[in-house]
Amino acid sequence: MILVDTREQKNGHVEKAFRTLGIPFDRTKLYVGDYTLPNDQSVCVDRKAGLQEVYANTVQQHQRFRAECARAKQAGIRLIVLVEQPGMHSLDDVAEWHNPRIQRWDFIDRMHAFGKMLDVKIPPKRPVDSERLMNIMRSMALRYGVEWRFTTHELCGERIAEILGERKEGRADG
Repeated sequence: MILVDTREQKNGHVEKAFRTLGIPFDRTKLYVGDYTLPNDQSVCVDRKAGLQEVYANTVQQHQRFRAECARAKQAGIRLIVLVEQPGMHSLDDVAEWHNPRIQRWDFIDRMHAFGKMLDVKIPPKRPVDSERLMNIMRSMALRYGVEWRFTTHELCGERIAEILGERKEGRADG
């Protein structure tokens, strides 16, 4: 049995994987994260739909996300953030990610310089680049013990079950 946070949305692919694997699940409000075991909530998985969501959480909503990480650490919960991002295998790979926010900002800024697209507003500062995002994620890992892992959309449900099974079966991290 896996518990799924009631605030977790757009996770039909994960629930489908649980059903395929024969893993029952129940929706309930969790203290931190999106997935955990009912009899051992010392490990929680927080699913992110991609690096765009990680960016939004760590840069734009930094205080809220940091508070959740601190809450997990204080409660002795191992928080594993599982990011659905093809081609990513480790934090080092994040530095190579092409942030579409930067491309859009650069384009609109260039247009503004030519007196075009003036009705399209952009933030005064350029978005954080991928290397900086990687460093923010590393900092969260060092300060709060957050573990960053990566998967694809298609394998996410299996990976969540595997991560939670690691704890249950006493297997080492992978």
